[in-house]
Amino acid sequence: MIRFMSKAAASFVMTEEVAQQVFKALGEDGHVPGIWVVERLPDVIAQAQSARLVARQRDAQAEAQLQASLEAIESSGGLSEAAQADPQNWPVGLSRRLVPVLEMLERAQAAAQPVVWERD
Repeated sequence: MIRFMSKAAASFVMTEEVAQQVFKALGEDGHVPGIWVVERLPDVIAQAQSARLVARQRDAQAEAQLQASLEAIESSGGLSEAAQADPQNWPVGLSRRLVPVLEMLERAQAAAQPVVWERD
């Protein structure tokens, strides 16, 4: 588990796998522990916003494909209505994984505080 912390926001944890996906999307090397110093926050925020937009498009396409597949299986009698997956239980896409990171970054920038991460 990787814990993200800043004096400007509540800390949160992510699995190492998810955190590495986030670091990759932000163009980071993923070394743990790490820090985004105050001077870098504007650039990291811009990268996070851009990555979130791209990820949101990919996530929407994946969800549409999953929905179409479920409907095709159901129409062929292979999946009962009761057994259909609830969209709220579908895998969490990267665009949603970036939300707490982006919120922390924005709060940290507003408070002129760094963001750090370490293994929990």
